[in-house]
Amino acid sequence: MRRTGLWPIVTALGTILALGLFVAIAQQNVGEMRALRDQSVEVERTLEIQRVLDAIRIAESEADSSARAYVLTGRKVFLEQMRAQHGTASIRLMRLDELLRDNAAQQERLQRLRGAIEARRTRLDQVIVVRESGTLEAAVDEARASGSTSASNEVRDVIAQMEGEEARILSQRRSQADVLYRRAVGGRVGSSVVSAVLLLVVVAIAGLHARAKARRESALLASEQRALQAAAREQEARSEAEAANREKDQFLAVLSHELRTPLNAVLGWTQILQTTRADGVRLVKALAAIRRNAEAQQRLVEDLLDVSRIIAGKLAVERAPFDLRAAIGAAVDAVRPAAVSKDLDLQVRMDATPRTLGDAGRMQQVATNLLTNAVKFSEPGGTVVVRLEHLGDAALLEVRDGGAGIPADLLPHVFDRFRQGDSSTTRAHGGLGLGLAIARHIVEAHGGRVSVHSDGPGKGATFRVRIPYVAPPTAVVPATHAGASSGLSVQH
Repeated sequence: MRRTGLWPIVTALGTILALGLFVAIAQQNVGEMRALRDQSVEVERTLEIQRVLDAIRIAESEADSSARAYVLTGRKVFLEQMRAQHGTASIRLMRLDELLRDNAAQQERLQRLRGAIEARRTRLDQVIVVRESGTLEAAVDEARASGSTSASNEVRDVIAQMEGEEARILSQRRSQADVLYRRAVGGRVGSSVVSAVLLLVVVAIAGLHARAKARRESALLASEQRALQAAAREQEARSEAEAANREKDQFLAVLSHELRTPLNAVLGWTQILQTTRADGVRLVKALAAIRRNAEAQQRLVEDLLDVSRIIAGKLAVERAPFDLRAAIGAAVDAVRPAAVSKDLDLQVRMDATPRTLGDAGRMQQVATNLLTNAVKFSEPGGTVVVRLEHLGDAALLEVRDGGAGIPADLLPHVFDRFRQGDSSTTRAHGGLGLGLAIARHIVEAHGGRVSVHSDGPGKGATFRVRIPYVAPPTAVVPATHAGASSGLSVQH
C-alpha cells in the first residue's frame, strides 16, 4: 500500500517537472521568436533604405538627362522635368533621414550626399542660367568649367557607398535572422523531445490519457513549425516580387525621352532572343528590327555630328568627279522599301548629265534626305516624283510629293535646324528636323541652292536643288544661316 501510495506523488512530481521544463523552454522560444520578429523588421527597414537609395539615384539621373536635354534644345519642358525629379529626390532624402536615424555612420554619409546633390544642382543652375542667356556652346563651356560631371560622380559615389553599407548590414541581419530561426526551430524541436521523454514517464504512470496528451502537444508543435516555414517562404516570395518591381521601374525610367527609343527596341529584341527559343520567322523579324533601329540610331547620331560640324564651320566636302545620276539612283534605292511599305508610286525620270565635280556621298545624302522627307509625309497610296534635268552648266533635282503640304508661315523656316510644323501629323512622324537643314548646307557647299514650294496644308510640297557641274573650291560650310542662334523650336 505504501509503494502504491508513492505513485500519485511520483506522477504529480513528474507532471510538475514536465510542465516546469516545458514552460521554461516555451518562454525561451517566445523570446527567440520576438527576437526573430524584431530582426525581420530590421531586415525590412534595410530593404526600404535600399529602395529609397535606388529611387534617389534614378531621380538624380533623370534630372541630369533632362538638364542635358534642355541645354541641347532650349525647351522649357525639360526644366520642368528636371525640377520634378529634384522634388522626388528631396522627398526620398527626407524619408532616408528617418530610416537612418539610429545609424551615425550612414547619417554622416547622408549629409555628404545632401551636400553633393546641392553642389550638383547649384552647378546645373549655373549652366541653365548661361543657356537661357547665351548659346549652346557657352552652356557646354560653363558645364565643363563648373565641374558638373564631377559633382554627379560624387553623388553616385556616395550613393554607392551607402548602398554597399546597407548591403553589408542586410547580409549581417539576414545571417542573424537565420541563426535566430534555426535556434527557434531547434528550441521547439528540443522542447518537443524533452516534453516527449518526460511525458513518456507520466504516460507509464498515468496511462493512456497522458499519451493522448503527448500526441496532441506534438501535433501542435509540428503545426507551428510548418507555420514558421510558410512564413519564411512568404517573406522570400515578397522579396522576389519587390525586386521584380524595382527592375520594372528602372526599365520604365529608361524610356524618358525619344532619343533612347531605337536603343530600347534593340535591347528588347535582344532580350527576347536570349530568353526564348525563336523559330526562323521570328529570328528574321528580330534581326530586321534590331538592324532597323540600330540604323535609325546611327542616322540620328550622324545627323547630330553633321549639325555640330556645320555649327563649327567644319563640314568637309570632297572634290572629285562623280556620276550625279548614280548618286541619286542610290538614294532612290535606299528609300524604295519605305515607299513600297506605304504603297507609294515612286516615279523616277533622270536626264543624262555630265560628270559633276564634288562629293558623291554628300550629294547622295542630300537626295536621301529629300526623298525620306517626301515618303514620310505622303499618305499611303500617294505619288512621289523624282526628276533630274540637265540645264547646261548645272543639273536640277526635283522631288515632289502630294502629301501633308507646308503652311505658308512655315515655308521660310523649312531649312532651319530643329524646325518642324506644329500640326498633329508632324508630331506623329517625330524627328529632330535636321535632314533638310543638312541638305541645304551640303548643296550650298557645292555652289548650288535649294528651294521649296507648297500650296498649303494637304497639297504636297516640291523641293528643287540646283547643282553646278563644277563645284566652287571652298570645302567648308560656314554656319551663317538661320537657326544658328539659340531659342530654336524643337519638336520630337
